Amino acid sequence: MILGISAGRKNRVTESTVGAVLDGAGGDTEFVSLAGKLIRPCEACNGCVDDNTCVLDDDFTAIEELVHECGGLVFGAPTYWATMNSKGQAFWERLSFSTRHNALFPFSGTPAAMAAVDGKDGTGEYVLADLKRYFADAGLETVGTIAVQGEYACFTCGYGSECAVGGLAGLYPLGTGITDEIIPSLDNQKPHLEDDRRGPTSARGEAHGLGGLLRQEVDARR
Repeated sequence: MILGISAGRKNRVTESTVGAVLDGAGGDTEFVSLAGKLIRPCEACNGCVDDNTCVLDDDFTAIEELVHECGGLVFGAPTYWATMNSKGQAFWERLSFSTRHNALFPFSGTPAAMAAVDGKDGTGEYVLADLKRYFADAGLETVGTIAVQGEYACFTCGYGSECAVGGLAGLYPLGTGITDEIIPSLDNQKPHLEDDRRGPTSARGEAHGLGGLLRQEVDARR
């Protein structure tokens, strides 16, 4: 089974991207959204030392079990403040710390892919940098990455058109009306750059291609 996990908002670009990678992978897949779930940060309590299992009681436990069961993993997260978002960080702090004691590293060699989302330019540099460190520590084998432009929360906050410090101000002149045409999505990348925008299906096609590559690596290990 290939497991896809999104640390982004419900029904937004991070979920769409992870879902598109799973679509490209085909076969046996499962999707989990961390939206609305309680993922507490690691407390460094050392409760996991003896059996490599986190003792904190929240929604992390059930998802960790799925990671142990999967043959391949795709993890997606957005950036909010020049780093992977805090929910994504909390998930990986817990997963990496609790499974590394006595050099257990149960995910070593598992094929995995990264999906990074940011609102400005779609480079995903902060999320990719963070995930590369976590993947390396867990021993996951990175088969590929994808970075896409996501949707600032400012598009739906109600004040985005006139807010001088919001994300929209970095993309459009103040007073720009918010329409579907200017809101980034997996199928509408970089709409603020008319001469540099991706084609309507290229980002989704890239995600499908990454999923196919991940599936090949998973099947090769059977």
